[in-house]
Amino acid sequence: MRLFYFSLMTVFSTWILLLIGGVVNPMGASLACPDWYFIPTCNGELLPEMTGGVLYEHGHRLWASMVGLLTIFLTVLIWFSKMTNKNIRALSLLAVLLVAFQGTLGGITVLLGLSAFVSTLHLVTAMGFFCLLIYISYCLYPKAIVGFKEDGKRAVVGLATVLVLAQILLGGWVRHVGAGLACGDDWISCGPQFWPDWTLGQLHMLHRMMGYFLAGMVIYACMVGAREAKRCGFIFAQKIVWWPIALIGVQIVLGLATVATVRSVFFVSLHTAVGALLLASLWVLYLSLKARPVIFLRTQNH
Repeated sequence: MRLFYFSLMTVFSTWILLLIGGVVNPMGASLACPDWYFIPTCNGELLPEMTGGVLYEHGHRLWASMVGLLTIFLTVLIWFSKMTNKNIRALSLLAVLLVAFQGTLGGITVLLGLSAFVSTLHLVTAMGFFCLLIYISYCLYPKAIVGFKEDGKRAVVGLATVLVLAQILLGGWVRHVGAGLACGDDWISCGPQFWPDWTLGQLHMLHRMMGYFLAGMVIYACMVGAREAKRCGFIFAQKIVWWPIALIGVQIVLGLATVATVRSVFFVSLHTAVGALLLASLWVLYLSLKARPVIFLRTQNH
């Protein structure tokens, strides 16, 4: 269980990193540390004066470095544990490669002067890394589960998960191309028009419309998941099946509040963090609706 709890700590630390990362851009601190040398320095210093934008940008780098170290340590523990097999070991190595790639993307983002493409890729890779750590934790839970034959119904939950990730990608693009304020503080439409005739406004409204569509999709997926969990006796799935609905509601409110407050840092950062929680809740629900492979060599009775 200690290995499982350590993996959960790594997952939680990654979510905090996503929250911190959501603060950097709206605070205008993305270029507060214009240098990058594969180590967490800022203006040539490892521990510069943590004031102004440096506090947010360098704080983000330091926390990211800690997450990287936690991931490496988790991988070492997995490889030296006699309770894990080659599958989970391969996943842990993938996590190390992904966190290294993520850090490199962060550096490239700075060196290219905040390229919208690289910045968005940085966000999506972070979400993928977050989901991978969740899956590793899921595999490390030391309890064998009796298998059930799948009938494909949980694919609806999987589709909802993929669509949420696509919406996060779209939201990242909206932020980094400067479309976040394309409609001003109008949280109902886009100024005098519901569907504007300028590109950034259309991109902004597409993100909003996708959010409303996702609300319906998540509700439907959770209803299907609830029936499947009850039919197959998946107790954990029954406990969490309604979490995504609550989170999608909070996410929509945060998105509208972001517009109404002209991108308040508080609402922007929470919008990113709750989006990650929504993605995680659907991912966990999807995983819990199937019998997982037994990664541990021991059984529940040992």
